[in-house]
Amino acid sequence: MAVSAMQARKPQTIRLLVVEDNEAYLYLIQKAFSSRDDVRWQLAIARDGEAAIQLLFEEEKADEPLPDLILLDWHLPKISGSALLRRIKEHEKLHRIPILVFSSSEAESDIHDAYDNHANGYITKPVGADVLAQIVETIEQFWTAVARLPKAIR
Repeated sequence: MAVSAMQARKPQTIRLLVVEDNEAYLYLIQKAFSSRDDVRWQLAIARDGEAAIQLLFEEEKADEPLPDLILLDWHLPKISGSALLRRIKEHEKLHRIPILVFSSSEAESDIHDAYDNHANGYITKPVGADVLAQIVETIEQFWTAVARLPKAIR
């Protein structure tokens, strides 16, 4: 398929839930996604696993659009990324949302745990805004020009 044909089906807006407790890294993530021109990223932020559960389950009950994609830190306060991933993937309406684990951990046990619990990808957090910007561009290209996201989940 030609690139232009893939780009033709690119969605205008992608709702992204970012679950991240590190304020400095969260700032870099927000800056990287907001600087994109091709796609409008609508970011929702949860600073711990408990806040993510509240947000997801409130939206699900209120018939609000759920995120199209989740960027999930692995080592979170209150409820771990692992526990949050399991809970989302076990839920009848939430389980289709693609989840990219975004962690500073390179431990094989964390990577195995993420994939064992149906993560859609595991990305090691980069050091530096330039590398993060490249990763964000790759995420955007994959989820808008290559893969297809499920239609709005309600």
